[in-house]
Amino acid sequence: MRFGVTLNVTWVNLVLLVVEINKLQRHLSQRSDLVRVGEPHERGHLIPARAISKTKTLLSLGVNDNWRFDRAFQALNPDCKVVAVDHKLSLSSVLSEAFGSGLKSLHSALMGKLKQSKLHAQTILNQVLLYTFYSSHTRLVRRRVSNQTNELDISLETLIAVYGTLDDNATMLNITMGCEQSHLLEDIISLQDMLSVVTIELSPLPDSTCQVEAFIDRMSTCFDIVHVSSNGVEVDQVTEMACLAAPLELTFMNKRLSS
Repeated sequence: MRFGVTLNVTWVNLVLLVVEINKLQRHLSQRSDLVRVGEPHERGHLIPARAISKTKTLLSLGVNDNWRFDRAFQALNPDCKVVAVDHKLSLSSVLSEAFGSGLKSLHSALMGKLKQSKLHAQTILNQVLLYTFYSSHTRLVRRRVSNQTNELDISLETLIAVYGTLDDNATMLNITMGCEQSHLLEDIISLQDMLSVVTIELSPLPDSTCQVEAFIDRMSTCFDIVHVSSNGVEVDQVTEMACLAAPLELTFMNKRLSS
């Protein structure tokens, strides 16, 4: 899986990067059991159906206001415990965001900008639904994942040991990370005995396919790569640069479940 292309992140090179990522996906074996969980550009991922049913705990790191993946996963596996991990998410932050959006919605309505007012109102609704979901159906861990555990931080090993399911390959990890966060990558590999699936959004967008391939190669020591895509982006449908800059979706399944 070597294409020998090194790309700088510009409009043209972003297009080339997306093309190369799509080529990389076509090189992977096509699985017939992949299920779309969540929507493209909203932490959505394609996941093997048997891994969904196998998972007893979903650890979702860095939720922020993007919670639809967690809700969609739990709808497919109601017995799965969902644990959201986000040190910034709290009732006060949700209320602050909702209050700000409410003021913007009112101002837009008074200015006759009904479309903008509706968008701000939808943001308020999303904030209410977000907090309701995590407070009633899941557990929210207000800690920052790092390489240590203290009052503010929690290591990935401690997180899985305390909140995960210790049965072999029964915990799924959903995370947004960058190629440069090698300590997280190594932690994931060292804890592979407890993980069923690892879904990753690579953000910021890597500079080249070489970085993506190196990332996949390192993960492939313990996990099979079952899906990679430019987050649902088709080059011929791109209308603005922001579409191309969307994080990359990657899905890895534990080799024990692949056999």
